[in-house]
Amino acid sequence: MRAFAVPSFGADPAVLDVPPPAADGEFLIRVSYAGVNPTDYKRVDRLTASSVYPAVVGVDFSGVLERTPAGESDLRVGDRVFGMARTYGSYAEYTAVAPRVLGEPLARIPAAVTDEQAAALPVPAVAALGSLDELETVAGQRLVILGAAGAVGGYAVQMARHRGAHVIAVVRGSVDADEARVLGAQDVFDSASTDAIGQVRAAHPDGVDAVLDIVNGPTLIRRDLELLRAGGRLVSAVHAADELWFAARQITARNISGPVNPLSSPQGLDQVAGLLADGVITARLRFTYELADAASALDRLRAGGMRGKAVIRL
Repeated sequence: MRAFAVPSFGADPAVLDVPPPAADGEFLIRVSYAGVNPTDYKRVDRLTASSVYPAVVGVDFSGVLERTPAGESDLRVGDRVFGMARTYGSYAEYTAVAPRVLGEPLARIPAAVTDEQAAALPVPAVAALGSLDELETVAGQRLVILGAAGAVGGYAVQMARHRGAHVIAVVRGSVDADEARVLGAQDVFDSASTDAIGQVRAAHPDGVDAVLDIVNGPTLIRRDLELLRAGGRLVSAVHAADELWFAARQITARNISGPVNPLSSPQGLDQVAGLLADGVITARLRFTYELADAASALDRLRAGGMRGKAVIRL
């Protein structure tokens, strides 16, 4: 099969002919689209000499079930499905997912959702939903989202507004500021032109209820303390929060990323697909690439030149 994969340690990913997954005891999926996410190039960067090669790039996918494990009755051959393929990758004509493996969920695509839209959802939409659940986002909550125009942030803005929260977006640049407003953020602060943290603090001197930080590392995320009221909640979607440090300062902090997200499950996929089908969120599809252009897609994403979502057509 054709796949965008790393052939050996130290090599650059390229379109290769590789064996399809054996898929014994696993769901075998003929991939229609692969979602493009920052985690894709980060996983390539983390490959070591002991990794399994060829290493197919990507996690998110949509497609059609070609084979199901014995004893599995919820999904059937021919079903349109989407999910996360952390073991076998997704930038390939075929992938496989084992039943009930943590962080590798699989679910049926609703009739109202296209394959292209479904591939844009799994990692970022599930991260957004899980983050809002951890933050206990409800009507009236004052919520700051740092990175509100990105993939996770964009879904989070829409979901939080649907729950009735007052969304305060922090973005970088005027284009992202406009995007955050379109998504529904009531207040928008541009960190490229001002001290956004200081501006948010000035606008909300009593502190906000919750912060979702999708951009800051372990050092800068500590400035989020300046935004929060005592007893507030913080979620880092990039696993950067020192939970004990924040707890000592009366803030409940959580890290939510990858398989540690409790909604990285079929139920979580069902929820985000339902939100899309009901019009609560949009897929935010901006780019569709062919497999031969996968490297260009990742380069653009890594450079920060991609707003919204991109998918690769298989």
